[in-house]
Amino acid sequence: MHDPLVLLAAAIIGLIFGSFFSMLSWRLPRRLLAEYHGEPVPPLWDLRTRSACPHCETTLPWYRLIPLLSWLASRGRCHACGQPISKRYPLIELATALLTVAAVWQFGLSAKGAFAVGFGWLVVLLVTVDLEHKLLLDAFTYPLLWLGLLANSLHLWVTAEAAIWGAALGYGLLWGTYWLFRLVTGREGMGYGDFKMMAAVGAWFGWQAIPGLLLLSALTGILAQLLLRLAGRGETHFAFGPYIGLAGLAWLYFGPQLERLF
Repeated sequence: MHDPLVLLAAAIIGLIFGSFFSMLSWRLPRRLLAEYHGEPVPPLWDLRTRSACPHCETTLPWYRLIPLLSWLASRGRCHACGQPISKRYPLIELATALLTVAAVWQFGLSAKGAFAVGFGWLVVLLVTVDLEHKLLLDAFTYPLLWLGLLANSLHLWVTAEAAIWGAALGYGLLWGTYWLFRLVTGREGMGYGDFKMMAAVGAWFGWQAIPGLLLLSALTGILAQLLLRLAGRGETHFAFGPYIGLAGLAWLYFGPQLERLF
C-alpha cells in the first residue's frame, strides 16, 4: 500500500498512539513498582490524569499535546519551568509512527496489516519499559502472545498449530536455559519476562522460526553490548527483551529471507 494519503494517515495515527505510549510506558511501570513495594503512588503516575511536566507538574494545555511537534516547538523544554524534557517522548512517538507506516506499506489495509501494526506497537512498549526498568510487563507480553495466536488462527503468518508450538518452544527453551544456568552457576541469567516475550514472538512466527529468532536476538544483544563496552557504557546485567523485539520485527518484515539464512 503506497498511497501517500494512506501512509500520511498511518503516520498521524502512529504519532497519536505514540504520544499515549510514551505516557503509558513512563507511568505504568512506576505505578506497579510503587504498589508492589507498598509505597504511595504520586498523582502524576495516575493513568487517568492529564499529561504534566515531570519537573514542575504543570498540566500541559491541549495544544502542547500534539505529538512530536510540541516537543520541537518548545525546543525540548517545559514551557512553564524551562527544564529539559526527555528525548524519550519524541523518540517513542517517532518509532511508533515509523512502525505504523512500515506495517501499512508492507501489508496494506488488511487484517495482516492491522495485526502487524499491533505487533509493532506492543514491541515499542515492551522495549521501552525493559530498557528503562529491566522489566517485561505481563500487561504487554500477554497481549502480544494472544494477538499472535489470533492472527495465526487466520493463518496470516503460520498455521495455528505451528503458532501454538512456537509459543511453547519459545518459552520452554529459555526456561530450560535459565534453570541450567542457575543450577551450574547458582545465579539467574535472565528473567521470566524474557520467556514470555519469546513465547509471544513464537506465537507469531511459529516453531520453525524459534532457532533463528534466538540466534538473531543473541547475536544482536552481544554485538550491542560489545559496542557499548567500547564506548564505556556496557552492562553486566542487560535487558534482553529489546533484542527479542528487534529480532521479531526483523522476522515480521524479512521472514522469508531470514529463514534462508538461519
